[in-house]
Amino acid sequence: MQRIGIIKAMRAEAQPLIERLGLEPAPSPWPDRLAPGLWTGMCGPARIDLVWMGRDDRHGVDCIGTTAATLAAALLLSHRSPDIVISAGTAGGFIARGGAIGTVYLSRSPICFHDRRVPLPGFRESAMGESPCIDVSEMAEALGLEMGVVSTGDSLDAPRSDLDTMTRLGTHAKDMEAAAVAWMAAQFGVPMLAVKAITDLVDGPHATEAEFMEHLHTASDRLGEAVERIVAW
Repeated sequence: MQRIGIIKAMRAEAQPLIERLGLEPAPSPWPDRLAPGLWTGMCGPARIDLVWMGRDDRHGVDCIGTTAATLAAALLLSHRSPDIVISAGTAGGFIARGGAIGTVYLSRSPICFHDRRVPLPGFRESAMGESPCIDVSEMAEALGLEMGVVSTGDSLDAPRSDLDTMTRLGTHAKDMEAAAVAWMAAQFGVPMLAVKAITDLVDGPHATEAEFMEHLHTASDRLGEAVERIVAW
């Protein structure tokens, strides 16, 4: 039996896939004080464990970003022992690199951080991450999905220093979790893949926060459809 672990940051991103795969809530194997929620179920011969990164009760919002992603990945990997981990979520795209609202990208190795600047020998490379992900070119061709570079930062906006790094990396999908999940998966020696649906265009004319909210549910539906097809494949 193959075991597939999926990590999602926002409940709005997770719900379409929970419904598509018929996943059921499961008792969390980690302490109650830790936020991530768990849904599980079978898809053909594969067991699916979906971890939603949880809720920040102090502020009434989803837990997003690299801190919560690292925790969720560590809990998933240590308690559910997946054979592969998928970081699935929404992201910002780039018109200059062919991106459009609703485009779904499969990650191309490596996955990096674009907002870590530590100009010291060794620390510079460590901060960038450059964690590997599996080669899914055959899957992308079979499913008719795009492949692209995914890079991660902890801010919704994109200051000039981040944009310069993303230009150098050739980023197609700017997210807030994938590199953290990839780093943790590498520590456990577990293969990893990122799947990202575009909600907003970083180099477009509209404010990121407004465009993100306008297209979140549409992108989440496309993300759920894509991940369902990936799991089946």
